[in-house]
Amino acid sequence: MRLLKLEENGEISLTKDITYPTTPYAILSHTWGEDDEEVNFEDLKDGSAKTKDGYKKLRFCGHQADCDGLQYFWVDTCCINKSSDRELSEAINSMFRWYRKAAKCYVYLTDVSTNNQIDLSLQSWEAAFRNSRWFTRGWTLQGLLAPSSVEFFCSNSNRLGDKKSLEGQVHKITGIAVSALRGSPLSHFSFDERVLWARNRETKREEDLAYSLLGILDISIPVIYGEGKENALRRLNREWKYRLEELLQATSNYAKRLSMLQQTLEGHSDSITSVAFSPDSRLLASASCDKTVRLWDAATGVLQQTLKGHSDSVYLVAFSPDSRLLASASCDWAIRLWGADTGALWQTLKGHSDSINSVAFLPDSRLLASASDDTTIRLWSVATGTLEQIIEGHSASVYSVAFSPDSRLLASASCDATIRLWGAATDTL
Repeated sequence: MRLLKLEENGEISLTKDITYPTTPYAILSHTWGEDDEEVNFEDLKDGSAKTKDGYKKLRFCGHQADCDGLQYFWVDTCCINKSSDRELSEAINSMFRWYRKAAKCYVYLTDVSTNNQIDLSLQSWEAAFRNSRWFTRGWTLQGLLAPSSVEFFCSNSNRLGDKKSLEGQVHKITGIAVSALRGSPLSHFSFDERVLWARNRETKREEDLAYSLLGILDISIPVIYGEGKENALRRLNREWKYRLEELLQATSNYAKRLSMLQQTLEGHSDSITSVAFSPDSRLLASASCDKTVRLWDAATGVLQQTLKGHSDSVYLVAFSPDSRLLASASCDWAIRLWGADTGALWQTLKGHSDSINSVAFLPDSRLLASASDDTTIRLWSVATGTLEQIIEGHSASVYSVAFSPDSRLLASASCDATIRLWGAATDTL
């Protein structure tokens, strides 16, 4: 396939054939008119493109892309040389990826008009939007689901909104789960659910009812026009079942490997209370009631270090996300930070007045949170060992703490039968 380029003189040109685009580009999602009115690949090559009604859509997409700082754009009518069976099959199997990679997707609704009204409020065009032909076509489904940025425009080129601002309306029209519209991986939805999204859609060629689902189901099959809808759907189902069997077999093999004993690590002289792998999977740490922490080579099971310093049972070990440090929490009311590679003591964090039950590193490794039987949570600077904040609110022992992946929130779980969410940077409940 190729991209279109808006030249400085306003002309539209084709790039050379591209296997997979690396430059940012916009993409058009639209409904086709009559074949002889759409601009195709040959029209751009022989210079007759401007004589066709469909050229208006190319101008719109090129102009809007230029406004968004994008020099290149893609339109399905003319960026595929459909006279080549090989290129057409490759394009159909890769089209979903092209939509997903697009910086912007412009949905051009030829049957929704605002008549250049100053008032573009939803009420003035909602009925036309709801009944737009775009929501009934098979190939437009991937234009809705694949790109992260989808913007809707009327036939007058006025922007109506985007997938986020029109989420409620789009959900009601299509029946597609809101989480899918928001970009949740399509693998989170069953085969039947994804097929259901296309149940009331139509395509000009009957086989396209199956082919338009390829990217949505993450399946590739040869394109054979003339085989009929039933045969195309049968091949689609067969490929899905084959993929599912492969996945089940891989899962089964993985489970069998997990059930095979690889190593037995011995060395502690009392009960082992906690184990943790380093994020890079090189090391395994263990904590024990024998008051020690041990570091093992995860691949060989060889003991690397025995870390001594706690004066009571060690309840928990946790590696920092960057794999540089290991934290250990103990009944001796102290947290110790060790160099993961050297075993050297880095910091001793004291302040709790009872046993420490849980520790958690901030995803960027700057802060450490600790939870204790003294009913408090404490935030410590990893670099300096300084106590940054004491968080109070629970009425009984705090058993666990965890940071959200985006570092915005800290969760704490307590014997008082509550979970509390705190602003990680503010200690605000």
